[in-house]
Amino acid sequence: MATFKKILVPYYGSQACKRAAEKAMELAKEEGAELIGLKVISFSFETIVPSDNLWEAIREDLQEKAKATLADLEAMAKERDLEIKLEIREGGIAAEVVALANEIGADLIVMSLGSRVKRLGGFLGKGQQRISVRTLVSEAPCPVMFLS
Repeated sequence: MATFKKILVPYYGSQACKRAAEKAMELAKEEGAELIGLKVISFSFETIVPSDNLWEAIREDLQEKAKATLADLEAMAKERDLEIKLEIREGGIAAEVVALANEIGADLIVMSLGSRVKRLGGFLGKGQQRISVRTLVSEAPCPVMFLS
């Protein structure tokens, strides 16, 4: 019987994210768990975009980039003979990770911890994408494994 049945992997394409994804895939293979990859598009368009048309163009571009990022994750899974479900969300990173983990009944979240984050309570990401590690861990419905 598997300890982990569903593993969620927030993925952004960095080297740290790749290491976290590799660990998630290793666990998924060992446990026979389902793997779900997530890319969150996160920024406030009200502060950046002056018109609806420009917002839609930017949004479409971000969607395409997100698909390309997740295609890398999918290729990693295929190399390991693993299936992976892919999800793109828009919103705050922590909120979307927690929401999807709740929706799918995740047993584990595996994600990267940037080299700038040295302790729990630090922040992940840059600018508006910054999220508190402590907030993510406290709101997540399951354990969160951070890898650097």
